[in-house]
Amino acid sequence: MVAAVLAACSVPGEPVREVDLAVKAAPSDAFQYGPGLSVPATSVLTDVTLRPQRAENNPRECTPAPVDPSTAQARVGPGGPAGGTLTAVVVRASDTFDEFVAQVKRCAEFTLGGTVGTTVSTRVDAEEPAGTIAMERRLLMGPQSPESTPPTTSITEFVAQQGDIRVYVQNRRSGEAALGAEELEATRKLFAAAQASAFAS
Repeated sequence: MVAAVLAACSVPGEPVREVDLAVKAAPSDAFQYGPGLSVPATSVLTDVTLRPQRAENNPRECTPAPVDPSTAQARVGPGGPAGGTLTAVVVRASDTFDEFVAQVKRCAEFTLGGTVGTTVSTRVDAEEPAGTIAMERRLLMGPQSPESTPPTTSITEFVAQQGDIRVYVQNRRSGEAALGAEELEATRKLFAAAQASAFAS
């Protein structure tokens, strides 16, 4: 039986049941390099969504719309030979997928709110199937100068959405190197498994 929780009423006196996202989390065994462990979603949502908890990004229109932290589900596992981390998150989003994609494309570079000058650069990859997007992000953690380059984090990210249910899958690692072919394929397979779980009827 699919777990469900009571939500708002679409008609007075008639409660609407929303599926509990715990049953829609990515399977633990879909993580190729080791099991995906369940973690409190609130511990990873800021990093995954790039929406600061108590600040706005600069420019402010590059602050993502909120997602629901109380129902979100997250799993984290090893990312492969590059030494990174694979993260799969399923959330209820407050914006449409088209709005999400438009903001990603509009905000190719912005400063992450609540940080000391962390710059986020995003490159959207070639067209993915409808309802999905793939991108590469670089987080430069501080101002760059001729004398020094601050630490850099690279993120290979896939996102899909149906209705208000959104799936994020990220392979996050230190440095600027691209993922190897095997790691990229493992990340894509996790994304496929996460979608299958999240969007199952």
